[in-house]
Formats: sequence, C-alpha cells, structure tokens
Amino acid sequence: MKIPLSFIAGAALAVLAPAGCDPIAEPELCGEIPPGGCPVGRGGSCDDAACRALYDCLDGAWTEVARCDRPGGPAPDAGAGGGDVGAGGGEGGGCEAVTLDHGGEAQGCTPALQLPDCPAEAAETCADAACRTGCIDFFLCTEEGWRGVAYCDDQGRVAVIP
Repeated sequence: MKIPLSFIAGAALAVLAPAGCDPIAEPELCGEIPPGGCPVGRGGSCDDAACRALYDCLDGAWTEVARCDRPGGPAPDAGAGGGDVGAGGGEGGGCEAVTLDHGGEAQGCTPALQLPDCPAEAAETCADAACRTGCIDFFLCTEEGWRGVAYCDDQGRVAVIP
C-alpha cells in the first residue's frame, strides 16, 4: 500500500505544530464572591436588590468597586467589612464612576452578550476597574437591538461613545 506524500506531510505538521505554540495562561479564579456581592463583569448592578456591593475579580481576588446604597440608608450590612477594600483605582483610592445614557433602554435583547461584550451596567463602576473584568465593549439593550455605548480604550479606561 502506497501512502500519499501529502498525508505524511500533514501528519508531521500536526505533530510539530503544537510545539511552536505558547502555552495558554490559566485564568486566576477568584472563588466565591463575598456575601451580598455581585460581579460587575457578569452584569452585576446596584439595581438588583440582592447586591449590597459590586465586585471585580482582579488577579485572583475579589475587589469591591462600588457600594450599593439604598433609599433610606445604606445597603444591609454595608457597615461590615474592611474599610477601603477596593475603592478602585484613581487618585487617593477614589473611584471615578462612569455614567452612561440609558435613553431608549429595553429588555430582552438577543442573542445574549458574551465576553468580551458586556452590558452597559458593567461599565458603570470605576472607570479604572471596568476594563479589567475582561470586558472590551459595553452595550445597551434597545428596542432596535444591542447598541454600543462604551468601550475600553488603549489605556484600559472606559470611553463613552457619544
């Protein structure tokens, strides 16, 4: 039986090709989110009554990026915890919030967003932290479908689309 030369060449490439590839770095998982916390990278929002704080998974640890204050006082158990745990980046540990226009917002857009595309709410945390969640582009669900409202610029900060 004669084996075609193209088969031998293809088999050799299949064996040698993986040797030239860089290994893919394993992501650092943060584990269980703190009680009452919601992940900003997965659409967590203070609009959700279950969220007492919004967290970002950075370098294998949960970092608080926003407290969810409720009308009539702070969120339940908001006084618990450790001080300035993760006020985000920026000067003096402060957090520059991102504000997006939610005009024309609707519910039920399909298909669902998948990383690196994220809902607009994921950008409305710290301008320095929102782009470290794995999100690159931020979208708002409107009656016409998904509309881009912000993106992560080259400096890793949220840039609002006019």
